[in-house]
This record gives sequence, structure tokens and C-alpha cells, in this order.
Amino acid sequence: MSPLEDADPRTIGGYPLLGRIGTGGMGTVFLAREPDTSERVAVKTIHPRLAGDAKFRERLREEAVMASRVASFCTARVLDYGEDASGLPYIVSEYVGGMSLQRRLLQSGPLPAADLHGVAVGVAAGLSAVHAAGLIHGDVKPANVILTLSGPRVIDFGVSRKCDSPSPAPSGTVVGTPGWVPPEVIRGGPPTPAADVFGWGCLVAYAGTGRLPFGEGEPTEVALRTANEEPDLSDVPPDLLPTVRAALAKNPLERPTAPDLLLSLVGYPASPEPTPAVPASAEEPPEETKEFSAVA
Repeated sequence: MSPLEDADPRTIGGYPLLGRIGTGGMGTVFLAREPDTSERVAVKTIHPRLAGDAKFRERLREEAVMASRVASFCTARVLDYGEDASGLPYIVSEYVGGMSLQRRLLQSGPLPAADLHGVAVGVAAGLSAVHAAGLIHGDVKPANVILTLSGPRVIDFGVSRKCDSPSPAPSGTVVGTPGWVPPEVIRGGPPTPAADVFGWGCLVAYAGTGRLPFGEGEPTEVALRTANEEPDLSDVPPDLLPTVRAALAKNPLERPTAPDLLLSLVGYPASPEPTPAVPASAEEPPEETKEFSAVA
């Protein structure tokens, strides 16, 4: 956490602000105090320069609605949502004490095998809860996983959507973080739960090796490698390798579901004919989520 900056408000929606938890291209998350109980909470809002844009206000409202549908054990529970007197929208959620997986990796390097297995299980459980709520997270990456004493929490539903809703991105663009977006989305297809499973595979490989499985570079270069080349999974622990490899299958229909990931990780075989992680009707450092051109 860092101190409030001179331009930051001192209260939002009646919640006194105590400091900055983090900031990104769309907004800032503040540590705040709940006025009635004095408990610490997190308050997320968009940048003031975006407050006049109805699209960004609606995106934050949708994030609050979607996050509130997910079981609280695997994310930060939404406590309140509204607009302050100036029209600035905000979300209030429980304050989840801990460190992002991204920061942990930057500070200490790849996770030891036992810790990696715990993160793999925790994130798979979180995605199972997200999908059970009828949602797609849409941006699974280390910056959106918080390591807590009770286990990993999956946060930031800013680009999430319902499983049966159309993609919010304009035609020809991809919403997501290059290196974590699956081939079918890179080619312009709609995100499905299978896209989150692919993100899980990238996350586990990165957390275990310190390398993205499809490398780094310009977004288009990374997208082309992701769409056309096999992942580099050298140094992924052997007990996780088969599950990670399955999660990174080019064809989303060949990927396990999030519950199947969980079963595999805890030592139970997946169902003989696993349900695909896509609907039957479907077709085939700090990081920021980006929009980039789809790859033909």
C-alpha cells in the first residue's frame, strides 16, 4: 500500500480513505474504513477523467454485480456499490489482506513445488465457483490472484461477463492480456469458460518457471506464437505437467473443465467423458488488460 496522493479524494461514498492499494489504466483501488464498524475495506473507482463516460460507469456497475454472484470463499466479497455526490462510481469490497501472486513472483521468483500446487488448486477452485455462477472471469493472470492465509483469491471482474452474453469487444479486437489469451479468442471467437482454463494453465506454468509459456514481446508476436506454436513447459513440475498441458490445448473442446482440473490436482480421475469447458453451442510490471487486434 502507498499513501494517498495530493489529487486523491479523502472520502468516497462516505468511506474515509486510508491509502492506495493499487492503480491501473481504468481506475484505482483504495484502502478505506467502513464508517459504522471501522473495519478496513477496499474501495475501487474509475479515474475521474473517465467518470463522465457512461461506458466506464456501466462497466464498473457490471463488475460489482458479477463479483457479487461468486462464492465469497474464492474472491473479495462485494459489500456496497454506488456513486458519490460528484457522480464518481465505486465498489466497496472486503479487504483481503495478502500479496498478489504477481508481486510474490517478482520479489522471490518461481514458487516452490508445494506452494505451486497450492496455488494451482486454489485458483482452479476459484474458477470452478466463477463458472458455477454462470460467469467467465476473462482475465486470469497473477496480478488478479491474491495470496491470503486462507488460500488464493481470484479478484478483478472488470472484463468478466455472463457465459451466454456476447463479447463486449468491438469486432476485430481482443480484450485481455497478451500471453494469457487463448487461440480461439485471439482469432476473434467469444470467450468461454475454456478461456479461463487456458489462463489457469499459463498462470501455473509462469508461477512455476518464471516464464510465460508462449514467451514475451509485442502483443501481436505473442498472439501469433500462442495461436500457432506449442507452449514451453520445460521446468513445470512433473506432477502438474499433464494437467497444465491439457489446459493449454489449442482446441478449447479438448481442455478440461475447471472442476476437472480440481479433481486431477487432488488425485481423483476426471470423469471418463469430461464435459468440455465451453458451451455445446460454442464454436471452436503491473500488467494491464488490453485490447489488441485479432489474429487471422
